[in-house]
Amino acid sequence: MARAAATPQPQVMVALTSFICAVDGVTLTVRKDETFTSSDPVVKNYPELFTPRIKATGPRVEQATAAPGEKRGE
Repeated sequence: MARAAATPQPQVMVALTSFICAVDGVTLTVRKDETFTSSDPVVKNYPELFTPRIKATGPRVEQATAAPGEKRGE
């Protein structure tokens, strides 16, 4: 039995700069670092103004010392 191909999930995209544009006759203001999915019309119409969001990889590093005025473990 043939398996159906998996539908790829939309990728999270981040605006590289702030800009104003029109999508489907509506004026939009996009702010730098605002996120959209790759399937969003604004990303499809202006792909050069977006980049994929990079997820952090690897283990999270714990802070080694307390900040001034803090006690560790509290």
